[in-house]
Amino acid sequence: MAKKELSLRDKRQQEFAQVFLDHGEFGILNLCPRFGKINVSINILEKLDKDINILIAYPDIKIKNAWEEHFVARKYKNRNMTYTTHMSLKKHTGGVFDLVILDEIHLLSEAQIEAVKDLQTDNVLGLTGTLCYFTERTFKNELDLDVLAEYPIEQAIEEGVITDYEITVVGVPHDNKRKND
Repeated sequence: MAKKELSLRDKRQQEFAQVFLDHGEFGILNLCPRFGKINVSINILEKLDKDINILIAYPDIKIKNAWEEHFVARKYKNRNMTYTTHMSLKKHTGGVFDLVILDEIHLLSEAQIEAVKDLQTDNVLGLTGTLCYFTERTFKNELDLDVLAEYPIEQAIEEGVITDYEITVVGVPHDNKRKND
């Protein structure tokens, strides 16, 4: 049976997973929106011990659902996985984790950054597609997290990894009065 050829997206996802693994499993991957950061993370997890204690923090339930769907699709299983919202990070400061994944890390508040400091772990993977300079500096200063790799949206579009898109802005009235025909 012939092995399926990897798409450029798959290859890039593997490359960025390896960048994280090569840097001591501690840092931020700033990969453009719609690239597949969860798949990058699963590529990382598949190279680590299957029974490590993992904490995955996310800003909202839709993102948790996406993680669960990707784990099922990729057939990745780990019985020592804990999910939490960014707001509930402080509830996990007593636990010991082999890896903490902070999805949409750029959305962490100051209090949530303080909770991350109190997590008992040496390995942190921050995921984002929209990191500004000031937030990047905050993570470096507060958590000693560097951006290990960047994959800008322009490059992803140029390479055909994601499709170009157009945003249409539709104006609407800002009052609650309705026009009747």
